[in-house]
Amino acid sequence: MVPEGLREFFAVSTGASATLLGLLFVAIAVEPKSIVGEQSPVESRSRASSAYTALLNIFFISLLGTIPTSDLRYLPLILAVVGLATALGIGVNLWRASPCRRSVLSWGVGLWFGSMVVYALELWFGWQIVRDPGNTAHIYALVYVLVALYAVALGRAWELLGARKRGLLRALFSPRSVDERRKEDRGDNAPEY
Repeated sequence: MVPEGLREFFAVSTGASATLLGLLFVAIAVEPKSIVGEQSPVESRSRASSAYTALLNIFFISLLGTIPTSDLRYLPLILAVVGLATALGIGVNLWRASPCRRSVLSWGVGLWFGSMVVYALELWFGWQIVRDPGNTAHIYALVYVLVALYAVALGRAWELLGARKRGLLRALFSPRSVDERRKEDRGDNAPEY
């Protein structure tokens, strides 16, 4: 059974994830051909799919957590497997589509790896809940995993909206951004030939 102290979290999380899913639908509806259309870049489709999967995961676990008699036994396991499969598929598609596989930062390997870790943790804690349903510590740990899933979903949605060119991690670690910063420091705005 879900601890009484988490019912409010799950109620708020259900509303928040539903709202974010709705906003994701609106963002996609504004530019459907460029985000999820057949001719859209694989990066855009991957970002939308990753954000959608993470938010659906959060939504259904949170929704089940609001039911007083639910025990969250199997749903986290099922959704973690779906999340891992989706993340692996996204990684494979992005790897195949990348013209220069050395520049993996261009497709957000950090968030991809982060999502793999988060789904693996969800799988682990879901399994712990199945093994020992009376131990509420595993449910509390699962809640922290859901918070991390929010971070993954919001990061992917942020990238989907075009922030991938100006994101903090990209600015810090992307070789292209480092070169651009060096040019700005030198005051050199002319293109290199």
